[in-house]
Amino acid sequence: MKILWLAPVFNHYKARFLDHLANTKDIELTVLSGSSRKGAGDKELDGNWNFKTFRVEVPKSKFGLSCAVRKSLKSHFKNYDWVLIPAEKKNLPLFLYAMFLCRKYKDTKLFSYNHQFTKPKTGKVKRVDLLITKFFYKNLDRVIFYTEDTYNKALQSKLLNREKAYWANNTIDTLEVDKFYDFTLPPKAPITIVFIGRLIGIKRVEDLIIFFKELSKKYESKFVLEIIGDGPQNQIVEEAQEAHNNIIWHGTLVDEEKIAPIMSRASLIFVPGLAGLSINHAFAYGRPYATFSADRHGPEISYLKNGENGFIIENNLKKIEEFLTNRKKIEDFCSAAYKTAQKLSVERWLEQIVFALNEK
Repeated sequence: MKILWLAPVFNHYKARFLDHLANTKDIELTVLSGSSRKGAGDKELDGNWNFKTFRVEVPKSKFGLSCAVRKSLKSHFKNYDWVLIPAEKKNLPLFLYAMFLCRKYKDTKLFSYNHQFTKPKTGKVKRVDLLITKFFYKNLDRVIFYTEDTYNKALQSKLLNREKAYWANNTIDTLEVDKFYDFTLPPKAPITIVFIGRLIGIKRVEDLIIFFKELSKKYESKFVLEIIGDGPQNQIVEEAQEAHNNIIWHGTLVDEEKIAPIMSRASLIFVPGLAGLSINHAFAYGRPYATFSADRHGPEISYLKNGENGFIIENNLKKIEEFLTNRKKIEDFCSAAYKTAQKLSVERWLEQIVFALNEK
């Protein structure tokens, strides 16, 4: 089976799990990627991948409109059984072009790996978003959803026919984590909070720093905050680190060998803003995850069971303070998080993707 995977952003998470797909028996994978989001905290990995890559120097925002992308797609299209195009509004012109190519090269089929529906940049989902979503789904040969939860919601909303709908739990490279980490409970002291993610507004790292400073005043040196990530808000973190000895900023880290010691020290992964694959990352290390309630979290939020393997907070940070000062709860939540992670392995993801594309 030959697959061409279009990736407007080709970050380290994507590279690693696609490498496992490319290493699967009877799969030949090629990635057509755009350029990274400059200054947004993305990190690409260099490596000897099991897949071929074609790179077009086009940012994500212009990928779906680019003549260079269409030209590259046309030159490679007929050589593949499946072509993945992200079902996003900004990719609609590219998708229309791919539909045209499908009529010309009838042996090539289209699929996507996506959210429940396309979303506006801000605000609630509108009627036009639903119409565009249905257009994508009607003209795709397979629609693979990021989670079972979004798969079920899409079917309940009658966005597409059940025959073409599948799901594969979005995940990180859990095999890479396992190389450098065996599950263990965090040390009793100091109590460490970890933030992992890009330093951008929607992640709300400043709110975390404010909370941490208040916590530190109350409990003196009992707590440590470690921050993994970089991006346009790095100055906030840099200034906080200079003013507070118990704040440690690691910058961008993508190697699990370097991430593992930090995560093993954590009693809680806390990302106040919009959450996504960092939930999987926390659970892979058996660490509970906390975030604020929001409408635009990634689909991975369905893995988080409030009060069991983490917290979805409204406004009351007292709950987090009480958790961090209760060793029994920390241990119980760590065990629950690790148990959840066993269902989100990269091996399971591979099985689900291959099953979806092999089904007649």
